[in-house]
Amino acid sequence: MAFAPSKGKKHGGEGGGGGRMDLNMTSLIDMFTCLLAFLLKSFSAEGALVTPSSGLELPKSVASERAKPGLTVEIGKNEVVVEGVTVATTEEFAKTDFQNLLKSPMYLDLDRRHKSALAMEQYGTKFEGEVIIQGDKDVPFSALYKVMFICARNDYGKMRLIVVSTAES
Repeated sequence: MAFAPSKGKKHGGEGGGGGRMDLNMTSLIDMFTCLLAFLLKSFSAEGALVTPSSGLELPKSVASERAKPGLTVEIGKNEVVVEGVTVATTEEFAKTDFQNLLKSPMYLDLDRRHKSALAMEQYGTKFEGEVIIQGDKDVPFSALYKVMFICARNDYGKMRLIVVSTAES
């Protein structure tokens, strides 16, 4: 038993001219969604995640690892700053003994931040204990060491020192 040819093919659907073709919008939108997702996943921003404070001259290094976001501590020539709030002058900070550091404004501020971060863990935000230390290249080592001591005492043990990279990319 033979079937009669369809009228669509007989009257110009393919190659016969005069036919109208519509786009399937669902398939087109699916294709663009996949393309957009691919481009967003493969896009990498090469900008600086940490902007050095004005007045800080960071030391140079051949390290090439990118900075990750975290709590920022800046040790300038004149002051020590935690997240934009000045906590001490660099000179007095370098001269302070370790017992008095445990009563310093910086210690109390980091202790408060640590406790609030631990309280946020019940909502699913994990406390990483990461701190980014920006230090001027002329800062005395005793000030840097004491900042690291205070950070470690408040469970900010993952410390990163920010430098200007001279490594070839």
